[in-house]
Amino acid sequence: MDASESQVVVSSSSRGRDADIVSWQALSEEAYKAFERKRYVQAEERFQDALKLAEGLTTAKHAAKAASPEDRQDFERLTKSLNNLAALYHLQGKYEMAEAMYDRCLDLKLDLYGDDHLEVAVNLHNLAALQCAKLRWEKAEILYTRALEIREKHLGNEHADLMPILKNYAIMLRKIKRDDEAQAMEERKSRIESLVAAAK
Repeated sequence: MDASESQVVVSSSSRGRDADIVSWQALSEEAYKAFERKRYVQAEERFQDALKLAEGLTTAKHAAKAASPEDRQDFERLTKSLNNLAALYHLQGKYEMAEAMYDRCLDLKLDLYGDDHLEVAVNLHNLAALQCAKLRWEKAEILYTRALEIREKHLGNEHADLMPILKNYAIMLRKIKRDDEAQAMEERKSRIESLVAAAK
């Protein structure tokens, strides 16, 4: 364990909240850089260290009762750390570990934002993609549908942020031989793509 790692295990209360936040940001950035370079072992270590700090910042708090801006920000850091690790595990094929992280992240977001928030849609989309990787098509479809509904409600039916869900949903439908439905998704994505391009 190097010096930076040894600092991580020191409690939030003893080091001070501000110092922990700075360390969390630095560790997260190191992890992103390692991830981009495909240094997954290093990325995992740094993401785990960042998660420990984020957990320390939220000790003895509950997301549903996070009334102050500072408390909410602390839980938002925790959701980011959980999602980062989940995405890394997902990429590596560690699906059970990824699902546990995604589920924990989703539970926190539901407490923070309620069940009809764009941040919740992000997690539903991620979980849907994971269920596809595990060949759990019915679960994936439920998650894709709900993620799409939330984004449509908040963003409208022609927003660029609908395209990733439409694309991945269509890929899933192709895999399970529902080609007509997949084509409808693909055509809708293409229409949105054209509208977005024309608006630039």
